[in-house]
Amino acid sequence: MLDNEIDILITVPEFKKNEDLVQYRVQFQNQKSLQMFEYHYRYSELKKLHETLETLKADLPAFPGSYWWKSVNSNIQLIEQRRQLLDSYFKNLIQIKLVRDSLIYKNFILAAQKENDKKVQKENKEKARRSDNQNKTKKKKEQFGQFITPMPNPVNLPPTPEERKERSQSVEQKPANNKQRNERKKTSKQQSPVLNFGGSKIFRGILSNAAKQ
Repeated sequence: MLDNEIDILITVPEFKKNEDLVQYRVQFQNQKSLQMFEYHYRYSELKKLHETLETLKADLPAFPGSYWWKSVNSNIQLIEQRRQLLDSYFKNLIQIKLVRDSLIYKNFILAAQKENDKKVQKENKEKARRSDNQNKTKKKKEQFGQFITPMPNPVNLPPTPEERKERSQSVEQKPANNKQRNERKKTSKQQSPVLNFGGSKIFRGILSNAAKQ
């Protein structure tokens, strides 16, 4: 893997700005395998890399400077100018063999690749989670659709022969039951020895004796 890192091309194709925060997209491409990965750096982080490389005592290209009398991050034109200078800086930097063979340079590339892999894994997990949620939602809708499938109304179905027979027997028994109930009420009134007279209950025998006297 270290041999592959020697053939890696480094460019700075663009930047992104979020209020006062500006980050430069540094792109790494293996010229043999054409594998690409990237990472976003602030200007201060890239400047720190240059200061660390200065310990190699190599003839390094000039690093884009800053302005003490004006803010680069508040001016889009200055940000673009700095991006172009950073892009030129890395194109010249990778031409120096002493830099390419240094642990500083190799660790810089390895750290960028590691952070890029973390980002890709996170994005893949998020995609898998979204896909799983969509499948669950679709499955619930399908199950709910099965529950609300209209079923034939049994009230509207024609009665079976057994149901017709039961209904007919019920209708025939109803008048007979009413007749028996009326006869029991009539018999009860005739046999009752108690009468209601003026709100008072009296026995039939008392009235009968009074009538004879």
